[in-house]
Amino acid sequence: MGHRALVAYERPDGRYDCHYAHWGAADLVLRRDVAPGTPFAGGDDDRWRPRVDPAPRARAVPFEDLTDHLDFEQVEALYVVTLAWVVTTYLPLWFGPTPDSDRHAGALVTVEDTDDARRVRRWFRATRAVVRDMVARDALAEDDATDYLAARVTEWAGDRRAVILAD
Repeated sequence: MGHRALVAYERPDGRYDCHYAHWGAADLVLRRDVAPGTPFAGGDDDRWRPRVDPAPRARAVPFEDLTDHLDFEQVEALYVVTLAWVVTTYLPLWFGPTPDSDRHAGALVTVEDTDDARRVRRWFRATRAVVRDMVARDALAEDDATDYLAARVTEWAGDRRAVILAD
């Protein structure tokens, strides 16, 4: 499994460098471990040091293009780190109305902590399961299912910062 995460560090030009963290989504630990003294969440007593790969996978990526570097089906967390070291945690929610659906169709929803993330995942998985059943029974087309999930996530997210990215 690996609990994959993408960590996007803001640059002075307002763009982001994207780094990979293989175990970075486990308990959303990077939201508190990425800091000025430990930019890649490593330390002397950390057996996983560094937890974020120091070599960027992509450089100078505009915020709105971060999802081009994100596989919604495989990546479990996106951390956006500002120049002031404020870390915002997003859960990638893969719409996937069928197992073969586009891996880039999904939404990013902010979460505050692991309990919040559990609630978001539980709600989304239940909603997507019903939609998948409708698609499997030919009661809903795949494109309509994706549109429906995008609308439901937007409505459900309320005042959370939700970034909808349905293809």
